[in-house]
Amino acid sequence: MSEFQEDMIFKNVNEEDARILLDIIGKKSKKVKIMTKELRQIDPTTFVPDIILELDDEILIIELQSTKVRKRHHKRFHIYVALSDFNFDKIGKEVNLCVFTTAEESKKISLYVNKDNNFQYEVINLADYDSSEIINTINYKIEHKTEINSKELVLFALVPIIEKTGTVEDYVEYIVDTLLNLNDLTPSIKALVLGIEWLIVDKFVTDEQTRNILCDALGDRMSLIHEYAMNKENRIIENLLIAGNSPQKIAKDADIPLSRVKAIERKIKKC
Repeated sequence: MSEFQEDMIFKNVNEEDARILLDIIGKKSKKVKIMTKELRQIDPTTFVPDIILELDDEILIIELQSTKVRKRHHKRFHIYVALSDFNFDKIGKEVNLCVFTTAEESKKISLYVNKDNNFQYEVINLADYDSSEIINTINYKIEHKTEINSKELVLFALVPIIEKTGTVEDYVEYIVDTLLNLNDLTPSIKALVLGIEWLIVDKFVTDEQTRNILCDALGDRMSLIHEYAMNKENRIIENLLIAGNSPQKIAKDADIPLSRVKAIERKIKKC
């Protein structure tokens, strides 16, 4: 997992923007308070829930999942609830958990712990949302300089796990790039959507270098965005060389120095 950036994730998210997540789940609450950071400080490397909200009558943990939940997930989620119950004991509210996914239908999971304890949580299927429609709406509003509402932005950030036909990595770079280039967002909704995308990148992007660069970019370490673009371009050049294109043609078509293409070619030959 990438180094957790305490000062970045969900910073400045207000109650109204966090309430969008409840709208997707179908919950209502007068109180919505982001509490994720407080539990992360107990064990920031091993058991790290995605989002924790304090509501009127409960503490709600929200997990983002791109695959079906299995026994190992049940047990990890059980630990999240137990840790939260222990840490937030003074609040005096029950702790519940739900999972956002498109990998399976909405249902209630029951994990047998012992004869006196069944751990239950909800799986919320996001399949009712059309990722193409979400993307087209955002692109249309960007092109026509129309205001994008908060729910549209949250759903756009969730597209990599909403999309049913591809993988998270097929969409995440495009989503990150689009979000980083949106201007005039309020600090709260910006913190929420970038925080959600940070979680998705950190959990589901398998290439370590790409994952770290995207997380850094989402965390406002903007000096690394140029490095991210350069690495992405280098991968394209590598693929063109492997496909049989000559360094001269690649350099000419891409308008980049031949020496750079030759250096990448030498690197490939050494492997």
